[in-house]
Amino acid sequence: MTTEKNIPLLEVRNLKKYFLPEKKFLEEQAPPVRAVDGISFTLKAGETLGLVGESGCGKSTAARTLLRLIEPTSGQVSFCGTNLFDLKETEMRSLRRKMQIIFQDPYSSVNPARRIGHILQEPFEIHGHQDKKENAEKATQLLEQVGLTPDHFNRYPHELSGGQLQRVGIARAIALNPKLVVADEPVSALDVSIQAQIINLLLDLKENLDISYLFISHDMGVIEYFCDRVAVMYLGKIVELANSEQIYNSPQHPYTTALLNAIPNLESGRIKQKTSIKGDIPNPATPLKGCAFHNRCPIKEKQCEEEIPPLKEIGPGHLVACFLK
Repeated sequence: MTTEKNIPLLEVRNLKKYFLPEKKFLEEQAPPVRAVDGISFTLKAGETLGLVGESGCGKSTAARTLLRLIEPTSGQVSFCGTNLFDLKETEMRSLRRKMQIIFQDPYSSVNPARRIGHILQEPFEIHGHQDKKENAEKATQLLEQVGLTPDHFNRYPHELSGGQLQRVGIARAIALNPKLVVADEPVSALDVSIQAQIINLLLDLKENLDISYLFISHDMGVIEYFCDRVAVMYLGKIVELANSEQIYNSPQHPYTTALLNAIPNLESGRIKQKTSIKGDIPNPATPLKGCAFHNRCPIKEKQCEEEIPPLKEIGPGHLVACFLK
C-alpha cells in the first residue's frame, strides 16, 4: 500500500451506485435508482470532510459503497494510493483494519446476544489475534478510552443507554488503529444532550489517534462544528464542495443556501423565519433533464432545465455545480 505524503488518504472518482428495482412478472424492467450518481472528492490525512444533504440524497449509500460494504456500479476509490475496487476479498479484508465505520443506530449495529466485552474483542479475533487474555485487556482499555468503565465489559447491549452503546460502536471502530473512520450520522439517533458529548469524544480521538473522518449528517449545525471541509449532496450528486468557512459564510449553490436557511436561528426567544425550499424532490429513478435542482431553484434559467451543470472550481478549493456562479 502506497503511503507517500503527496497522495490523498482517500480519493473518490466518479463513483456511481445504481439499484435496479425488482422486475415483476410480465412487466418491463423499471429504470435504475441512481442513489450515487458520479461523485468525486478527496480526503487528506488528518482531515474531517462532512457529507451533508437531505435524507435520501445518497450520503449513506456513498459511504457504504466506497468502503465496499456494497459493490459499486462504476467509479474508482483509492485508499493511500490503492484502488479498492481492484482488490480481491481477501486483500480487502486485510485493508479493512485501516478503514472503519460508525453506524447511525447503535442498537442495530451490535449483536444483542453478546456481551459488550465480546463485541469489542471481535475485531482482534477476526484479524488473527487469538490471545483471549490480551484481547480482553485491549477491550477494557477501549472502554476506558471512550469514557466507559470496566463494569460495562460484562453487560449486554440492552443494559446500556443509546449514548453508552454508541460509545461502544466508536470503541469497536478504533480498536485496530484505523487511518479512516466513516461516521454515518453517528449522533442523529441520540438525545440532544448526548450529541455534544459524542461529538467531543470523536474530536478527542481524532487529536489523540490521528484519525481522518468522513462525517455524514443532515444537520448543518453539527457539520459546521465538526468538519474542516464540506461536500453538499443533492440527488446523488455533489453540488458544492469547499472548506467549512466558505460554505457557511459564502454559500454559492442555491441548495446549500436553502439548507443553511433551514437552521433555526434563535433571537429574543423566537425562531427567525427564513425562506425554505419549495417543490418536491424528483424521483432518482427518473431524474429531471438538466440540473436536478432546477424544479426547486429560485434563480433558475432556461439553460438549467436543459443541461447538467459540471462541478467547477470558482475559487481556491471551492467547487460549485451551477451555471449561474
